[in-house]
Amino acid sequence: MSLPRVNDPAALTGPAARKDKSILLKIFVAALAVRWAYALAMYALMGDGGLKGVDSLTYTSVASDFANALQAGTVHGSQWFGQYVYTMPLYHWLSAVPFLVFGNIYGTVSYVLMQGIFDAGTCLAVYGIARRISARVAIAAAVVAILNPTQVVLSGLFYTDTPFIFFVALSFLAVCRWIEIPSWQNAALLGLFLGCAALIRAIIVPWSFVALALLTCYVLYRRLMLRKAATIAAAFVSLTVCIGVIVAKNVAVFGVAGLTPQSGIHLALWVVPLAKEMQDRTPYMTSYNELEKRTIERFGPHPSNPFEQSRQYTIIAKEALKDIPFSAIAKSWLSGITINLVSPAVLLSPPVLQLPRPGFYNTPGNSFFDKAYNYAFHSGQPVYTWLLLIGSAGLAIMRVLQLIGIVSLARRFANWPALFLAASWCGYILLVNGPVASPKYRLPLEPLFNIWTGAGLIAIRDRRTRPEAANA
Repeated sequence: MSLPRVNDPAALTGPAARKDKSILLKIFVAALAVRWAYALAMYALMGDGGLKGVDSLTYTSVASDFANALQAGTVHGSQWFGQYVYTMPLYHWLSAVPFLVFGNIYGTVSYVLMQGIFDAGTCLAVYGIARRISARVAIAAAVVAILNPTQVVLSGLFYTDTPFIFFVALSFLAVCRWIEIPSWQNAALLGLFLGCAALIRAIIVPWSFVALALLTCYVLYRRLMLRKAATIAAAFVSLTVCIGVIVAKNVAVFGVAGLTPQSGIHLALWVVPLAKEMQDRTPYMTSYNELEKRTIERFGPHPSNPFEQSRQYTIIAKEALKDIPFSAIAKSWLSGITINLVSPAVLLSPPVLQLPRPGFYNTPGNSFFDKAYNYAFHSGQPVYTWLLLIGSAGLAIMRVLQLIGIVSLARRFANWPALFLAASWCGYILLVNGPVASPKYRLPLEPLFNIWTGAGLIAIRDRRTRPEAANA
């Protein structure tokens, strides 16, 4: 189906507008039905346990405690930003709402159902982005998003990821709107969506400022009016205000101008052990325990200030990294990126996740490929093995379709800026997550993957039905 471009005024009125609203409604309802059906099936099968992954116990506990404190009227001052500094404020508030309304008994399932609404909104954003890049791809991209297993499975788990990618998708949609009409309003919305994403996961902040700088360079390159280019300042202001209040709070409470104290833990307890394992096959937990021991021996018991604790971890991690060759660090990054891209999301579904088997980090092996082979074929769990193999094969097909889609979109020079910005986001997320491997870490890329898959499907259809169109 080919729809008129959104920046065509005729597309926004009359029958075309009614048709577009009908399509949006169908996408939303279909996406919500798929996600709620999955979540309710997991809940019926396993209760709250069917809606929780490895880190969900922390998130549900924090949400419940915050909701109870709000009901008791004991939240004051900086506590309004959340009582757990490792979780960003917007996620604190979102996750607490279901517990406020439905209590502890139904808080978990109601939050997961709310996540289904967010992810259905992500599908709408995917449709909107695809329509602006190539109207012919929009419906295909939306269908892929509706059925995307990674989105469906993770929207059924009590995590931060689903609301985060909702705002990420809205940010890319706002970029498209601003490129079409570089107004102050569209720029402010872009900054607001980026800021909301940052208030859920701070990982987006460095890329956000780089992305806004790239957009500024783009309009200057296109030689648009300076007044139009200056509107991007509204995005900088919106984003800065969103993260500025968090930095100000952390300065006031902890004396540190930072967003989150997670960096030290990530570096010391994830990056270093995984790089060490790649260097000499030292088991992950061995290095983990050694680094914990070094930190306590050097600095004593963990301080109450989480930013000081992060600083201590960072010092120990940097010392340990000096003894690890760059080649081992690079290999650990490549292995993590590979797993993030090829591991199927079904492995995170609680009925599969709870199958008795050794975890990947505890699987022995003389090399990454040896370890991956042992994990796939020697786990002692044939059901898990078959799901891993079938899911990985399906992902391999998706990656081929996405490559075809990228090539087909790149044939139009007008799509290059959008593709470049999308590539910068993909590269950034893969590099930042680095050696830490899980299907959940590629979720921020899925809105773009949906569009590229849709474009690949359309390209194949064109080549089969209209050879001349494929070369147009």
